[in-house]
Amino acid sequence: MQVTIGVIGPSESVGKILKVAEEFPNTQCIPYIYENVTELPALIEQGRPIVDQWLFSGIMNHMYALENDLVQEEQSSFPYLHGSSFFGKLLEIQQKEERIIQSVSIDYITAEEVQKALSFYDLDKLQFETVSSSLNGNAEQLSLVHEKLYIEGKSEVAITAMKDVYDRLRKRNIPVYRLTPSYIAIKLAIELLIEKANSKRFENLQMAVIGCQALNSSNVIDQSLFEWKHQDLDLKKNLLTFTQKLNGSFVEVADGLYYIYTTKGEIDEEVEASLLTAIESFKLNNQLEIGFSIGYGQTVLAAEQHVRYGLNQLKTGAEPSLLVVKTKNDITQKVQSDFGSMLNTAAIRTVLQEKFHLTETNARDVLRIALNSRRDNKQEFTADDVAKWFNNTKRNARRILVDLQQVDIIELYNKTQTTPRGRPSNVYRFKDTELLFGKEE
Repeated sequence: MQVTIGVIGPSESVGKILKVAEEFPNTQCIPYIYENVTELPALIEQGRPIVDQWLFSGIMNHMYALENDLVQEEQSSFPYLHGSSFFGKLLEIQQKEERIIQSVSIDYITAEEVQKALSFYDLDKLQFETVSSSLNGNAEQLSLVHEKLYIEGKSEVAITAMKDVYDRLRKRNIPVYRLTPSYIAIKLAIELLIEKANSKRFENLQMAVIGCQALNSSNVIDQSLFEWKHQDLDLKKNLLTFTQKLNGSFVEVADGLYYIYTTKGEIDEEVEASLLTAIESFKLNNQLEIGFSIGYGQTVLAAEQHVRYGLNQLKTGAEPSLLVVKTKNDITQKVQSDFGSMLNTAAIRTVLQEKFHLTETNARDVLRIALNSRRDNKQEFTADDVAKWFNNTKRNARRILVDLQQVDIIELYNKTQTTPRGRPSNVYRFKDTELLFGKEE
């Protein structure tokens, strides 16, 4: 199985890595070259659909990517500079200087890493001055520290991982050597990423079962069997849509209990957020409480056991949550606030009732309109839209909109002509979009 690795960095560094990568026949390494580290976001976004793992040319651009949430640690790495890279450079220095060097200054490697590297060898006489990692990335400050240590006689030569520092010190006639990843370091980094990619693929092939349960179906059935049948059909329709998106299979296990069988690789944050949205949507639109649990396992049996265990923890009247069960000792509960893109309906409901003094019914209407308009990507809406969303008459929809306009939640935005001879329809929008949808990025 071929692994695709994105090799990212300056042209010279990427070239060295690609030469080593030729030894891996089942691995495709794609170069992503930049001149400035600020180009990283665009390059990573370009490669995201096809790249399994990212190999950065060094620690600095790797740190930049992690700090800016461009990649995750489990999908990236870089060739380490201590170990073979470090000792290879020391050997090169002794040869070129034609003398035994007793003291050096070095950046991008911590004192602890140096001590670990030297602990297996009798190199106690070799003195190292490590530059503070807080200066990493600041070429001017790093070069000044190296120069100061050299002038004070604390180092005979400087070793730097930054090309800018190397160029600055050379101009100042300070003996300096550039620390670059060794052949062995690059090879080990590629092997690590191949192992990570294969491990991730194996994990993504794990069985996943999404369990859905109607939590208050018995109450609904007691009130009206026909109403429950309609709600049941709506729920199945939504679950079939989920199943299609997940390339899975749908099974009705019992009345009000349904399973979607798929693989772990099909489930991401967007899917989890959609499941939570469905819980809130059915509660508001259908007065039906449903709950979801996701069970993972190496086998179908294990995944089913885990999903059943999660469903047994669900309770009516609780905050909408999604239980993800990997084992009985590894359960994660996810709620709306875990997803920045979701409406926090509980918080919004509190504001609506406290700030605008809305009744429970009016607050529910606002949330229903907000959920449906967000789903359909409609910032403006008419009575026709609300009637469709609420499965109600246009007359009743107009009444709801007038009530919400009177309490200053929505405002008249425009008028539109829906039919050639009919009266123009009012177009409304929310007055406080930040309350319902958050600040725009």
